[in-house]
Amino acid sequence: MVRTAVAVGGAAVLSAAAIGGGLWLAADDPDVPDSGDVHVSTPGCGVLTDEQVAELLPDAVLESAESGPLDGGENTACTWTSAGSASEDPETLRVDLSAVFTDTSGETPVTGDEAAQAGYEAMVPARGEDVPLTEDVLASVWRGQAPGTAELAFRTDNLVVRVSYAGAADGLGFDEARDRAVDAAEHLGEAL
Repeated sequence: MVRTAVAVGGAAVLSAAAIGGGLWLAADDPDVPDSGDVHVSTPGCGVLTDEQVAELLPDAVLESAESGPLDGGENTACTWTSAGSASEDPETLRVDLSAVFTDTSGETPVTGDEAAQAGYEAMVPARGEDVPLTEDVLASVWRGQAPGTAELAFRTDNLVVRVSYAGAADGLGFDEARDRAVDAAEHLGEAL
Protein backbone atom coordinates (compact mmCIF):
# COMPACT_ATOMS: atom_id res chain seq x y z
CA MET A 1 0.00 0.00 0.00
CA VAL A 2 2.82 2.37 0.95
CA ARG A 3 4.74 1.45 -2.21
CA THR A 4 1.69 2.25 -4.32
CA ALA A 5 1.27 5.63 -2.63
CA VAL A 6 4.96 6.44 -3.13
CA ALA A 7 4.81 5.37 -6.79
CA VAL A 8 1.68 7.43 -7.46
CA GLY A 9 3.13 10.42 -5.59
CA GLY A 10 6.40 10.12 -7.51
CA ALA A 11 4.56 9.96 -10.83
CA ALA A 12 2.57 13.07 -9.92
CA VAL A 13 5.75 14.96 -9.00
CA LEU A 14 7.46 13.89 -12.24
CA SER A 15 4.41 14.89 -14.29
CA ALA A 16 4.24 18.30 -12.61
CA ALA A 17 7.96 18.83 -13.18
CA ALA A 18 7.67 17.85 -16.85
CA ILE A 19 4.71 20.17 -17.41
CA GLY A 20 6.39 23.03 -15.55
CA GLY A 21 9.62 22.50 -17.47
CA GLY A 22 7.77 22.41 -20.77
CA LEU A 23 5.98 25.65 -19.95
CA TRP A 24 9.25 27.28 -18.94
CA LEU A 25 10.99 26.13 -22.13
CA ALA A 26 8.06 27.36 -24.22
CA ALA A 27 8.38 30.91 -22.92
CA ASP A 28 9.39 31.97 -26.46
CA ASP A 29 6.48 30.05 -27.95
CA PRO A 30 5.79 31.16 -31.56
CA ASP A 31 2.06 30.65 -30.92
CA VAL A 32 1.82 34.13 -29.39
CA PRO A 33 0.78 37.02 -31.65
CA ASP A 34 3.47 39.50 -32.61
CA SER A 35 2.94 43.25 -32.67
CA GLY A 36 2.85 43.07 -36.49
CA ASP A 37 0.01 40.53 -36.57
CA VAL A 38 -3.25 42.30 -37.47
CA HIS A 39 -5.43 39.46 -36.16
CA VAL A 40 -4.29 38.58 -32.63
CA SER A 41 -7.16 36.11 -32.24
CA THR A 42 -9.87 34.59 -34.38
CA PRO A 43 -13.36 36.04 -34.32
CA GLY A 44 -16.18 33.93 -32.93
CA CYS A 45 -19.11 32.48 -34.85
CA GLY A 46 -20.98 35.77 -34.38
CA VAL A 47 -18.88 37.17 -37.22
CA LEU A 48 -21.85 35.99 -39.32
CA THR A 49 -25.02 37.45 -37.87
CA ASP A 50 -28.17 35.37 -37.39
CA GLU A 51 -29.79 37.38 -40.20
CA GLN A 52 -26.93 36.62 -42.59
CA VAL A 53 -27.06 32.91 -41.76
CA ALA A 54 -30.86 32.87 -42.20
CA GLU A 55 -30.42 34.52 -45.60
CA LEU A 56 -27.99 31.78 -46.65
CA LEU A 57 -29.63 28.79 -44.93
CA PRO A 58 -33.25 29.32 -43.91
CA ASP A 59 -34.12 27.37 -40.73
CA ALA A 60 -30.44 26.72 -39.95
CA VAL A 61 -29.10 26.49 -36.41
CA LEU A 62 -25.55 26.69 -35.10
CA GLU A 63 -24.64 23.03 -34.72
CA SER A 64 -21.08 23.42 -33.45
CA ALA A 65 -18.72 26.20 -32.44
CA GLU A 66 -15.16 25.31 -31.52
CA SER A 67 -12.24 27.56 -30.75
CA GLY A 68 -8.74 26.83 -29.64
CA PRO A 69 -5.03 26.88 -30.25
CA LEU A 70 -3.57 25.94 -33.59
CA ASP A 71 0.06 25.13 -34.24
CA GLY A 72 1.39 28.63 -34.85
CA GLY A 73 -1.88 30.44 -34.16
CA GLU A 74 -5.52 30.10 -33.23
CA ASN A 75 -8.58 28.56 -34.91
CA THR A 76 -12.35 28.94 -34.77
CA ALA A 77 -14.68 26.50 -36.58
CA CYS A 78 -18.43 27.08 -36.87
CA THR A 79 -21.04 24.83 -38.48
CA TRP A 80 -24.65 25.77 -39.20
CA THR A 81 -27.12 23.23 -40.56
CA SER A 82 -30.76 23.02 -41.52
CA ALA A 83 -30.81 19.22 -41.09
CA GLY A 84 -33.73 18.21 -38.90
CA SER A 85 -35.75 21.31 -39.78
CA ALA A 86 -38.83 21.55 -41.95
CA SER A 87 -36.54 22.22 -44.92
CA GLU A 88 -36.83 19.51 -47.57
CA ASP A 89 -33.18 19.62 -48.55
CA PRO A 90 -30.82 19.97 -45.59
CA GLU A 91 -27.91 22.33 -46.10
CA THR A 92 -24.72 22.92 -44.13
CA LEU A 93 -22.38 25.89 -43.91
CA ARG A 94 -19.00 25.52 -42.23
CA VAL A 95 -16.61 28.40 -41.61
CA ASP A 96 -13.02 27.90 -40.43
CA LEU A 97 -11.03 30.96 -39.36
CA SER A 98 -7.31 30.54 -38.65
CA ALA A 99 -5.16 33.36 -37.31
CA VAL A 100 -1.52 32.57 -38.06
CA PHE A 101 1.01 34.31 -35.83
CA THR A 102 4.52 35.51 -36.59
CA ASP A 103 7.14 32.88 -35.79
CA THR A 104 10.37 34.37 -34.48
CA SER A 105 11.82 31.08 -33.22
CA GLY A 106 13.99 30.46 -36.30
CA GLU A 107 16.98 32.34 -37.68
CA THR A 108 14.73 34.17 -40.12
CA PRO A 109 11.37 35.26 -38.70
CA VAL A 110 8.28 34.28 -40.69
CA THR A 111 5.53 36.88 -40.43
CA GLY A 112 1.95 35.87 -39.82
CA ASP A 113 1.06 37.30 -43.26
CA GLU A 114 3.70 35.13 -44.96
CA ALA A 115 2.63 32.01 -43.09
CA ALA A 116 -1.05 32.70 -43.85
CA GLN A 117 -0.26 33.16 -47.56
CA ALA A 118 1.65 29.86 -47.61
CA GLY A 119 -1.25 28.10 -45.86
CA TYR A 120 -3.75 29.62 -48.29
CA GLU A 121 -1.70 28.54 -51.32
CA ALA A 122 -1.40 25.00 -49.95
CA MET A 123 -5.16 24.79 -49.37
CA VAL A 124 -6.40 26.04 -52.74
CA PRO A 125 -6.40 23.51 -55.61
CA ALA A 126 -5.23 24.47 -59.11
CA ARG A 127 -8.80 24.14 -60.36
CA GLY A 128 -10.00 26.95 -58.09
CA GLU A 129 -11.79 29.91 -59.65
CA ASP A 130 -10.71 33.37 -58.48
CA VAL A 131 -13.55 35.53 -57.16
CA PRO A 132 -13.09 39.11 -55.89
CA LEU A 133 -14.81 39.55 -52.51
CA THR A 134 -13.83 43.15 -51.82
CA GLU A 135 -11.49 45.62 -53.47
CA ASP A 136 -8.53 44.13 -51.58
CA VAL A 137 -9.56 40.50 -51.03
CA LEU A 138 -9.51 37.76 -53.65
CA ALA A 139 -11.01 34.34 -52.91
CA SER A 140 -10.73 31.02 -54.67
CA VAL A 141 -13.77 28.75 -55.00
CA TRP A 142 -13.85 25.14 -56.19
CA ARG A 143 -16.16 22.14 -56.45
CA GLY A 144 -16.26 19.99 -53.33
CA GLN A 145 -15.92 16.22 -53.46
CA ALA A 146 -19.62 15.49 -52.90
CA PRO A 147 -22.37 16.64 -55.29
CA GLY A 148 -23.91 19.97 -54.33
CA THR A 149 -20.86 21.23 -52.42
CA ALA A 150 -18.56 24.20 -52.87
CA GLU A 151 -15.36 25.10 -51.06
CA LEU A 152 -13.93 28.60 -50.86
CA ALA A 153 -10.88 30.14 -49.22
CA PHE A 154 -9.44 33.60 -48.84
CA ARG A 155 -6.81 35.38 -46.82
CA THR A 156 -6.80 38.77 -45.19
CA ASP A 157 -3.58 39.79 -43.46
CA ASN A 158 -2.62 36.88 -41.16
CA LEU A 159 -6.13 35.32 -41.19
CA VAL A 160 -7.05 32.40 -43.46
CA VAL A 161 -10.76 31.77 -43.94
CA ARG A 162 -12.31 28.64 -45.43
CA VAL A 163 -16.01 28.34 -46.25
CA SER A 164 -17.65 25.00 -47.06
CA TYR A 165 -21.23 24.89 -48.29
CA ALA A 166 -23.12 21.64 -48.89
CA GLY A 167 -26.66 20.94 -49.97
CA ALA A 168 -28.59 17.72 -50.43
CA ALA A 169 -27.20 15.85 -53.44
CA ASP A 170 -30.48 15.94 -55.39
CA GLY A 171 -31.58 19.40 -54.30
CA LEU A 172 -28.60 21.64 -54.99
CA GLY A 173 -26.12 21.89 -57.85
CA PHE A 174 -22.58 23.24 -57.74
CA ASP A 175 -23.49 26.64 -59.19
CA GLU A 176 -26.00 27.35 -56.43
CA ALA A 177 -23.63 26.01 -53.75
CA ARG A 178 -20.87 28.19 -55.23
CA ASP A 179 -23.09 31.28 -55.08
CA ARG A 180 -23.99 30.62 -51.44
CA ALA A 181 -20.35 30.05 -50.47
CA VAL A 182 -19.40 33.31 -52.19
CA ASP A 183 -22.28 35.14 -50.45
CA ALA A 184 -21.08 33.87 -47.06
CA ALA A 185 -17.50 34.86 -47.88
CA GLU A 186 -18.60 38.36 -48.92
CA HIS A 187 -20.29 38.82 -45.53
CA LEU A 188 -17.13 37.57 -43.82
CA GLY A 189 -14.89 39.78 -45.97
CA GLU A 190 -16.90 42.86 -44.97
CA ALA A 191 -16.78 41.95 -41.28
CA LEU A 192 -13.07 41.20 -41.21
